[in-house]
Parts: sequence; structure tokens; C-alpha cells
Amino acid sequence: MSSVELGDRFETVELESGVTYKYLPKYKWKTLSIDVFCRVPMRRETVTEVAMIPRLMRRGTVNHPTLRDLSRHLEGMYGAAMGADANKIGPEQVVRFGIRIPSPGFLGNGSPGGSHGDLEGLNLARAMSFIWEVATSPYLRNGAFPEDRFDTEREEHRRDILSMINDRPRYATVRLIEEISRGSPSGLPSWGMLDDLPELDPRRTWETWTGVLSSSPISIYAIGEGAAELGDILGRVRLRFPKPREAGAAGTGQKILPPEPPASILEVEEFLPGEQTQLCQAFFTGITENHPMLPAALVFDGILGKFAHSKLFVNIREKQSLAYFASSHFNSWRGMILTAAGVADSARHRVRDLVVAQVDAMKRGEISEEELDNTKAGLVRRLRSESDSQSALVRRRLTREIMGGIASPEELVSRILAVGKDDVVAVAEKAELKAVYALRAKDDGANG
Repeated sequence: MSSVELGDRFETVELESGVTYKYLPKYKWKTLSIDVFCRVPMRRETVTEVAMIPRLMRRGTVNHPTLRDLSRHLEGMYGAAMGADANKIGPEQVVRFGIRIPSPGFLGNGSPGGSHGDLEGLNLARAMSFIWEVATSPYLRNGAFPEDRFDTEREEHRRDILSMINDRPRYATVRLIEEISRGSPSGLPSWGMLDDLPELDPRRTWETWTGVLSSSPISIYAIGEGAAELGDILGRVRLRFPKPREAGAAGTGQKILPPEPPASILEVEEFLPGEQTQLCQAFFTGITENHPMLPAALVFDGILGKFAHSKLFVNIREKQSLAYFASSHFNSWRGMILTAAGVADSARHRVRDLVVAQVDAMKRGEISEEELDNTKAGLVRRLRSESDSQSALVRRRLTREIMGGIASPEELVSRILAVGKDDVVAVAEKAELKAVYALRAKDDGANG
């Protein structure tokens, strides 16, 4: 069964229960992108194992057991490129396996939409078969990931987690999310937990992944010339899994809701040596991806801290010189505006009050026409740039698949352009400070 999904122009084909193919056959790119997404609810007991999966699967497959074998096979598809990663969208851990192959028209007569006889030479089935093999059929020894490869990738994963912790702004944001989640798995980071790594086992990790493949929703996305033909190919074959798909694997069940915000302001301070104290504040609005006020919330976030003309940058960094940086981000799953600033430790209380003051000013309607116009123009530029990016279009559509909301950049642009000052003030009136997290620099021993 297929249907054109109005507003985002993707066509959807249900391959089997819980496995869908979504494609956009546009000719503006020189490549065809194919991405396989496995959607996994965040779980404390599996988050680190699942985060390791992209590393392990891209080391070799049953038919291409070494990195050299993989590289040669990609070269044989006119220099195709492969990637794999694990990220987080809302309450779900999303594992991606992707391949990019040259568009047939650019291999044939050099013009987009050219001779489709080149599809035969490019062999779309070969590309799809390869990336599916990467996602489902790794090279194993005695039914487990090879121990030497597993140990190598575990150590690399450990180093990557440590590097993320050393990225102070990012780490502070992650810690704030963990604190406001109050033990909910939705607060876990996509890369898992450092303390889990010594206990991971090659066989158990493979068994965890086979369980994911048999029970979780899987979405295959393709954008570019050849996407429709790939849909025809997928409609004629049956995808193979390490073990049979479970009945009822069509979805994750009921939508996972974010934890309720704290009843009172949650305040957390931690120490980590560094040059700056990282100050993060969470303002809850109750406006999520499906809310009719979403476009106004995006404009509110833009005026507050998204751009160089925004209030946080102008009033805290430029006028007061109290922050190395000051910005904001809208988390549409939680309905939360998150502000972040890098400050001298002695200035953290003053900056906290100034951030709240910017929100309060917007509640009073202190928003200039210049701020409003510049913010809407900046948001529109960013959204329209998505139309030029295959990965951005897929990301927006996948986000809608998981969380609902507006999938089409064009639709969101039109709604943002219609936002007025009163709409932004209405969002500001909903914004309530619920959490403050400070990752304090411990550079002179005075803060310890």
C-alpha cells in the first residue's frame, strides 16, 4: 500500500508490518541517498549496547568481512559512500545505516533525469542489498561479534564519550536533561553510559541487536533519482532478518510522553575543571511538536537566543560582557526552551538573573519590529536551506514520524511568516523557569 503524504511530498510504501519505505524522487542532487533507520525506545539496560552497534556493524559483514572488503565493494558502485551512527530523537534512540550512490543521470549523459538505462548498470538492488546487509548481517565468530573487534570498538567508544564530557557546553546540556528527567530513560544520552562499557559482552550485544531488528519499527528513506525505481525493487522482495519479526512489531505502541517538569525550580551545581562555568536554564512552555503555537515558539526561541541579534547575545554578551557565549535551543518534544551560557564562575548568579530578565521583557511585549523581522528571516533561511539537503529533509520527516508535527519546510515557513508580536508574547507568558544547572569551573580551588 502506498500513499503520497501531502505537505512533504514523500511517498510511503508499507513493505511489511513495522517496515516502511519513504521516498522522494527528485532530480536536483547528484546522489541517491538510502538510509535505514531502526527506532529503539530509550532503555537503561540497552542504551550503551545499541550505541555501540553502528561501530560494530560497519567493521565487516558476512559477505564483506573486512574493512578492505567493504571499501572495495563501495568502489565497485562508482565510489559509493557508507555511514552509520546512533542518535536520539525525542524519547527514541535511532540507529542509522546509510549509503550514497551517484545518480544515474550523472553517470550517463551527464544531465539529471537522463537515461534510465543507467539504472541497470548502477544496480540499485545491489546498493540496497549492501546497506541492508550492513544493518542486519555482520561478520560473526561463533555467533558473536569477534572479540578483538569488539574490544577495539569499545575502547574507541569510551574515548568518544570522554571527549563529549570534555565538551563542556554539550555535557552541561546533557546533564540538565538527565536531571529534569529524574530517572526516566528519556534523559539518557544517545551514546550510553561510560560505566556500562566494561560489562558489555560481544554475544549479548549481538543478541540485543537481533532483538531490536525483530521488534522495532524500521524506516527506509531514499531521496534522489532512482528512489521510485528502488521502491519497485523493494516491493518485489522480502527483507531478511537474523530472526523472524515479532507479531505487533508495527510500532512502539502508545506515544511516549516526556516527564512532567519539576514542581519547583530544580537547582543543581557540579564541578568539573575548566576555563568557564557553564550555566543552563530550562523554561517549560508546554508547547510541543504538535501544538498549534509551535511556529510562535520557534520565533520566541529565535528572538531569545538563536541569532547574533537575539536578546541573550546582545544584552548579556555584547552590552554586559558577562558571557563568552549565550544562546537558546527549543526542545519540541519536551516543550522546553533551554538557554546556555559560558561565564566566569563569579558571574553565574548575575547571568542567571539576566536570562530570566530577557524572558520577562518578552512577556511585557518588549519585542521590536526589527527583532521580529530579523528572527523570522533567519528561521526562514535555515528552513529553506533544508530543501537543498537530503539529510535535513530525511531528518525532518523522521522527526515527524516519531513526534508528529509539521514535516514540510515550506509549510513551516508559511506559518512562521504569519507569526505576529502578540503570538510571541503569548509563548513568553507560558515560559516558566523550572531548572538551573551550573557546571562550575574548578580552576583555582576556591570553588571546591
